[in-house]
Amino acid sequence: MRRQKGRLCAGIAALFVLLLAIAVQATPATDRSPDLAPAFADDLELRDLEPALAASLAYLRALPPATRYDVAGRAVPVQRLIDSALHLRTLLHARPDPEALDQQIRRDYDVVQLHGQPNSPTERMLITGYYQPIFPGSLHRQPPYLYPLHRIPDDLMVKTGKEKKPVIGRTEKGRLAPYWTRGEIEQGELLRGAELVWLRDPFDAFVLHVQGSGVIQLADGSVRGVHYAQSNGRAYRSIGKYLVDTGRMALADVTMDSIRRYIEQHPEERDQILRSNDSYIFFHWSKPGPAVGSLGQKLTAGRSVAADQRWYPPGSLIFLDSRRPVMQQGQVIEWRAMRRLVTVQDTGSALVGPGRIDVFWGTGEQAGQEAGQMKEDGAACLLLLKQGVTAHAAGS
Repeated sequence: MRRQKGRLCAGIAALFVLLLAIAVQATPATDRSPDLAPAFADDLELRDLEPALAASLAYLRALPPATRYDVAGRAVPVQRLIDSALHLRTLLHARPDPEALDQQIRRDYDVVQLHGQPNSPTERMLITGYYQPIFPGSLHRQPPYLYPLHRIPDDLMVKTGKEKKPVIGRTEKGRLAPYWTRGEIEQGELLRGAELVWLRDPFDAFVLHVQGSGVIQLADGSVRGVHYAQSNGRAYRSIGKYLVDTGRMALADVTMDSIRRYIEQHPEERDQILRSNDSYIFFHWSKPGPAVGSLGQKLTAGRSVAADQRWYPPGSLIFLDSRRPVMQQGQVIEWRAMRRLVTVQDTGSALVGPGRIDVFWGTGEQAGQEAGQMKEDGAACLLLLKQGVTAHAAGS
């Protein structure tokens, strides 16, 4: 698969661009000069952003007013995130043309790049996609429905560790031990009795573990939603990377569809491949319908993103620059620029550090095909309303 670097985010001087090209560390993260900001063009209809902003505002307004987030070593109060979203929504209500919106964002917002900096654990920005799948299932184990999703097991424990980070495990001889891996759970059938629903394809179950939510269509025609409830606390490992590292596939060929095909063609390798990822996800029932992210808000296709919220605060605004596939009959016919404003409304165990953004693509097969193609280089910039700029709140 072809890759692009993605245009670098606002205010990076020419020397920094040269240094980045030869993989030398860049300048520290800071508020960027508006004179060097990129054109904040948007490849979607701007009105599609409004429901996403409304969802972020609903979440942010419910937080205690004293809530603060660390961004590039600075404390950002939740009110600044609220003001950033309110101001952008007001700009959108005026239906500006692309040039006017670009000028207004340059004028009113600080633009902060977090990836590729000396204090960042990652230099590269990787843009991926996820979606809400729809799979057939059964409430009872009966052929062909033999592969379970599990609810949170009774022996799983969550304790607060250092820096208030949750530690997940189980009690063994009076001590907290790591919870079972995927392989241990499946080989030993250790969660018998905790099944929530049964699926007919183990890769469907694995996809739900990766996506975090989905819709189950039962034999009587009814549908139920399933949603992430907890993990086993084990680190996520990409099975795509495993296939590349073991010489089974070329990196350029790895997509969700190509992985599914490989496993279908090599069923004897299936368990080894899937169990290379120790992470295991537990689910609960949810209302079927629009996907809901970690903020408890409905996700908006193309506008909601998942990220490591220790770097990108929940509800914050991001400008993305990458590319996206255009597909027909399951095949990519071309790649187009993907430059758009998005908001952080979800997270995931695979999203660690500032160098990963996962774009929500929507629900169903078409969304899954497109999301499965996304593993593109790019750039991401956090947008914060400048100090001293009055947040206009039309329609708030």
